[in-house]
Amino acid sequence: MKLKLIQEKDSKLFNRKEVVYEGSFEGKTPKKEEVKKAIAETAKAKEEVIILERIKQKFGTTAAEIHAKIYANEEALKKTETRHKKPKKKTEEKK
Repeated sequence: MKLKLIQEKDSKLFNRKEVVYEGSFEGKTPKKEEVKKAIAETAKAKEEVIILERIKQKFGTTAAEIHAKIYANEEALKKTETRHKKPKKKTEEKK
């Protein structure tokens, strides 16, 4: 996967960088873990401090626009980010 930095914004209040990459790949669409790893290598940061916000793939092409946040450390990440996904309800509770 090849990444090209399009935009970088430094957010000092949250102790992070907000970045936008244009990614190109061959074959099937890469998984989120692969994208995180590629961003970590490009930005020289740990995978644990990277949050993927959005991956917008262009229809019919092997290119995508990737929006991510890169925190300075894990402590800043835990202070700012909350859990986005709702916990799954058990099927037994529904009955």
